[in-house]
Amino acid sequence: MNKKALGKGIKEERKKLGLTQAELAQGICSQALLSHIEAGDYMPAADIFIGIYQKLGISELQANLKNYFPMSQIEKLSQKSEELCRQHQYAELRDFLLIDSTIDAISEDGLQAYYYYLGVSQAQLGQLNEAQENLRLALVDQKKLTIISRLSWMSLGVISAVNHQEKQVEEYIEAVFQDLEKTSYDENLNVLYYLRAVIYKKLEKNKLALMTLEKGIQFISEHNSHYMLANFYYLAALLVENDKSRAYFSKSQLFTELYKEKVFDKI
Repeated sequence: MNKKALGKGIKEERKKLGLTQAELAQGICSQALLSHIEAGDYMPAADIFIGIYQKLGISELQANLKNYFPMSQIEKLSQKSEELCRQHQYAELRDFLLIDSTIDAISEDGLQAYYYYLGVSQAQLGQLNEAQENLRLALVDQKKLTIISRLSWMSLGVISAVNHQEKQVEEYIEAVFQDLEKTSYDENLNVLYYLRAVIYKKLEKNKLALMTLEKGIQFISEHNSHYMLANFYYLAALLVENDKSRAYFSKSQLFTELYKEKVFDKI
């Protein structure tokens, strides 16, 4: 989509909502700049575009988002985002992703990861509506399943489980595990089994949750990995009672100490 088409789309959606240029621009950019954007004279920077999108909720813009910004790429951006996510520092992750310098550094190829990490951080902080919006942005224009798209679908599934939308949950799970066995192994795939178990726990289907964890532990072992095992055993311990629970807790503690893996205990 070119500047003219983008500007026309923004103007049409603004008018549908009955907003003036001043009202739409407030907190995002100057009215004069918005006027130039709508006239097709200026391609907005990432932070301005995201602000306009969030205020208008334009599905057409969402569907073409990846075509708009030739953004620079900084490797440390991804490394820091992943590290904060793995350490469950979700408030810090969200704040880091929303600062101007981070937004300005996002490359076109990095948009999917950006929206995934932002959505996950917001979901963990209870901002479910915002999380859904950003996780759906992570799925825009995805012609094939990537690891991030699978994680995004599963994260949407967790939110649907919180909202007791069981039919939607099953659709997400089916999409996520489609042809998983044909996918090249990556440690982040371990997370899919964990999130599926979390979903079943939230739906009070503890037997299914435990079966999923057992399959996940087998999947991890088959790929000579240990990533997420501490979390798998911790969650399993919450699903059973007495001696078996204590055994799972012991295994979780063992993997935590061995591999310095932080356990997410706010399930």
